Formats: sequence, structure tokens, C-alpha cells
Amino acid sequence: MSGRGPHRGVADKRVYLRPYPQPDLPARHSAGARLRTSQLLGFLLPLQAAALPVLQPRGEVSLVVVDSGDWRSIFNYPYGLPFTRNLPDAAVVVAAADYPERLLRRFDDPLLRAAKAGVKAPGQVGELLDLMVGHEWGHAVANRSGLRTGVKWLDEFMATYLFVQALLATGGGAGRDMLTAWSEVQVAAHDELKAALDDFEYPRGRMGLARLLWFQGVFTQRALAVAPGRGWDLALQLRTALPAEHRGKVSSALVEIEPSFRTWFAVFGAAAD
Repeated sequence: MSGRGPHRGVADKRVYLRPYPQPDLPARHSAGARLRTSQLLGFLLPLQAAALPVLQPRGEVSLVVVDSGDWRSIFNYPYGLPFTRNLPDAAVVVAAADYPERLLRRFDDPLLRAAKAGVKAPGQVGELLDLMVGHEWGHAVANRSGLRTGVKWLDEFMATYLFVQALLATGGGAGRDMLTAWSEVQVAAHDELKAALDDFEYPRGRMGLARLLWFQGVFTQRALAVAPGRGWDLALQLRTALPAEHRGKVSSALVEIEPSFRTWFAVFGAAAD
């Protein structure tokens, strides 16, 4: 988008995104997506309010909600899957105005495999995709708070951790329970896909959906296990322990901060560094 505003760099002159003024989490949206934007802000704003005074992010975290036509004009990314766009002075959470049937059908096989393993989906796939918007908010906040390391698996875990911790801090029990249930589905559907952390690739378009879901499920279960006891402190200690020149040794830093990570790495069958 040209000119000043929270989302310059994520649009162009062919697209006009309407502002949704909100000082703590500015938003813009396609025509017809105002209600969807309001719903997502209702979900994200409490998380933002909980994280802001603790992490003190620099630059702006904002939200863009776009329909399929505007999405294709702005982004080279499959419509429907939320993601984060990083700018020099901001991080933008990008969410779809709706979820196309073609995207939803991609989850049919994982849901069937999980059901055969004895784990039923707790709701509609759209609920899982909405939770992914919360995960992308975690990426955005981490990126603006000095927690983006460039180590792909750690950045993915930390985004999930911040999301989980913000849910805990805001009393978001329903969201936490839903996240727990969906993570069980993700892991059960593809548990045979166990892989080394070094196999984690990004952007997600380069990774099959099955492997992406498995990794995210494992990261989510880990965050859910650690966050109640460690809170924001884990993120703050990690930020202190990982100056740029030392980010190649993230697993040893994590073990020093939280020794239980040593056994967790065995899930992947290989050391992380």
C-alpha cells in the first residue's frame, strides 16, 4: 500500500484496504470483511494487551484481512492460510476473509487418519485455521520483540509459545482447550512422520501439509506443557541468552534455561543444533 499507514508494503495501488482504527492492533480489510476483521480483533486484542507490557515490542504489529481477489493482487501465497509479513518497522498478520472449500478439503485426509488413530477433531477445520491466526500473531510479536532468531524451528516454537502464554495470561481457557485438542489431532494424524528439527523448512509452501501439521502439533504440545510453569520468563530469558553471534547454539541455550528440553529433543531423533 502506498503512502503512510501500518500496512505500507503489503498492498499496491490496485487494492484499497479499508482502515479499522484500533490503536493497539491497527487493521485494514477488504470490502465486505469488516465483520470478520472485528471478530479476529476480538480474538487478538486481549493477547496483544497481555504481551505488550511484558515484551515491549518495537515497531507495530497490525492485521490485514483480505478476500480472495485482493489476496491474489497483493500476495504470492495460497489463499486461506494465514501468515506474517515482516517489514523494516512492522510485522503484519495476514488473514483470509473466508476459507475456500478447496483448502478445507486438504484437511480431510489428516482428519480421517487421526480418527482412525482414535482422536476425533474437536470442531470444524475453520477453527484450526483461526487458531493459526493466533499463531501468526505470535510470530509478529516475536519478530518485533527481539525473539526472531533465524533458526526456523525455534522461531516456529516461540510463536506458538507466545500464543499459548498469552492465552494463559488472559484466562483464555476455551482457546487453550481447543488448541490442546487440535494439537492431539495434528500429532495423531501423522505421528509416523517423525523428523529431525533440522528438517523443518520455511516458508510453509515448501513443506507438505502433513509434515507442517505434525511439527506444529508437537511444538504446540510442548508450549502447552511448559508455559504454565515458566510463563513469560522463558521468552525473556531466551531473548537475553541469544545475542546474534550465539544463535547457532539455540538448543544448548534452551536446555540451560529449561532443562526439560533435553529429553524433548529426543522426539525428533536428533540434536537441534
